[in-house]
Amino acid sequence: MDKKIKSTLIILDLDHTLIYGSYAQQESAKWLFDYSQYLKVYERPHARKLIGQCRRIGDIMVHTTAKRDYARRICELLDIQPIDLKSRKDCQRNTGKYRKTVADSYYKIYQTIIIIDDSPHVWDSKAHDHCIFLIPSEFRGDYDDYGLLKILKENVFKPILSSN
Repeated sequence: MDKKIKSTLIILDLDHTLIYGSYAQQESAKWLFDYSQYLKVYERPHARKLIGQCRRIGDIMVHTTAKRDYARRICELLDIQPIDLKSRKDCQRNTGKYRKTVADSYYKIYQTIIIIDDSPHVWDSKAHDHCIFLIPSEFRGDYDDYGLLKILKENVFKPILSSN
């Protein structure tokens, strides 16, 4: 008997969902860190609130097409504390494009898997068949961005927000 043992897994994307990496001198969003001499990383407004709400709902995993050291640093600075971190090396690559997948073991463990990613097209068809996608607008470093607030108003978050 294949029994699910946990309720919810939330998979978070990083670039353009929770953060924005820019080669511009400055963006209006809150600066997070300098990844290199040229690349500055900015935190999306309401990212920490979303992460906190995700933690209250279930386990968090991060899945990004970025390099692992870059992703690990973002997770540390945003205090994400993922149960798993999937990076570029964990993605499938086909015709020069990265494709994200959810390991079969997660489908067996979790009753519900929610993916929060501004680019749902990078996920395989199995994820589209079995996961709930919450798709924020693409973040481009704007201080007045409300994309994550819209996600926080989705049905999955409403019971938690109303208890605050």
